[in-house]
Amino acid sequence: SRLGGSAGVTFTAWQKGIDYVRIFTDYRNTYKPAAVDFGLDAEAEILDPETSESIELGVRTGLFERKLEIEFSVFDMELQNLVVPTVVNGFPALENAGAQRFKGAELEVAGRLPHDIALRAVGSYHDAKFEDYEQLFDGDTVPTQLEGNRQEMTPEWLAGCGIVYAPPKGFIAHADMSFTGSRYLNKRNTAFTPQFTTWGMGVGWRGDRWTLRLDGTNLGDERKPVSESEFA
Repeated sequence: SRLGGSAGVTFTAWQKGIDYVRIFTDYRNTYKPAAVDFGLDAEAEILDPETSESIELGVRTGLFERKLEIEFSVFDMELQNLVVPTVVNGFPALENAGAQRFKGAELEVAGRLPHDIALRAVGSYHDAKFEDYEQLFDGDTVPTQLEGNRQEMTPEWLAGCGIVYAPPKGFIAHADMSFTGSRYLNKRNTAFTPQFTTWGMGVGWRGDRWTLRLDGTNLGDERKPVSESEFA
């Protein structure tokens, strides 16, 4: 057993009426005990707990009577003693062999316009890479060192935006777009898939006690692979 927890602080740098500028930061140090297999063929060894340490710093604003809200943050997280699958004497097993690091930045902007129109846009950059991380893959006899590789299924760039028309009653509508950057589908970074964009829209009618909506998603018919197995 060990202690784990988090601490944070928010400082109001400026405020006038309901408008504000706030700076925030937080630190987290947590752990997850390794799962124990009580099966008859299980190894007697108890693995070390997985641990994580992270820090975040950002600024949050509400301007023009909070018609414009902006939030920007940067973060850095490190995970140690990750439990990964392996093979021992021909049988599947688990071991502590991994360290990963996540760092990046995120930006979110939301605005309210006249005539019940709202806008929102988000974007992020994520640098998710393996540090000291070894894994034994099928058919190999020696573990592969993955240090420096990008983590699978983690695009560096993500973004999205949308517009909503939503009066209290009557006709309503929305449209949105989502961008997913290029990514690797496997830990060895040999299966690459390019970036893609999806979009959708919807219309409806809002009554006193009911709402009728028709929504469409992925109207551009974009369907990119989401796992290495789709490449056969």
